[in-house]
Amino acid sequence: MVAGTIYGVALNDREHHAHLASSFEKPPYLKPPQRPVLYIKPRNCLMGPSDAIPLPRDLACLEAAPSLGLLIGRDAARVTPQAALGHVAGACLALDIGEADTGFYRPPVRQRCRDGFLRLGAMSKFDPALLEAELETSVNDRIAHRWNLGRLLRNAATLMAEIGSFMTLAAGDILLIGTPFDAPRAVMGDRITVRLAHLPSLSAQVRAEGAP
Repeated sequence: MVAGTIYGVALNDREHHAHLASSFEKPPYLKPPQRPVLYIKPRNCLMGPSDAIPLPRDLACLEAAPSLGLLIGRDAARVTPQAALGHVAGACLALDIGEADTGFYRPPVRQRCRDGFLRLGAMSKFDPALLEAELETSVNDRIAHRWNLGRLLRNAATLMAEIGSFMTLAAGDILLIGTPFDAPRAVMGDRITVRLAHLPSLSAQVRAEGAP
């Protein structure tokens, strides 16, 4: 059971940021975001280790976005980038599920916070080398996506320092450090598997919402 709050970070993929550069200059934004764009994955999102990814009846497909989750081991507030990773106690793979093609103008609560829209892998000891590794996502045992964490607009240490400048990341919280803008799509029956270095892999299958 997760003890704290699970935070996700939107627009932390450098390629996504570049892709939307012209949109940021138009209303209602007028300029790119100046701080990390956070969202929360509430507890209803969490799937059990053997649960399926629920496909709601009103959706044809889902976005299955891989991420790395960092478990905060001690409160992090007003920390420097150099000290930030010292507050991390563990790491796990994550599969952040959402509706495809979600915008950012309004808080995407329905699109990202439905029941079962987050799968976390087994928690492991944090190794800073993970932050330079490549996330590999397979759909039905075929590689569908690779994403090197070097694509992050803000690396984990910078991200924690910037978040800590205006709020506390508390012990027990989990920070999903970003997702790729070109994350794979999944449809009924697909099995999604995520791998990263030596972390335990994460796998789940898409089934109709409410199916046993």
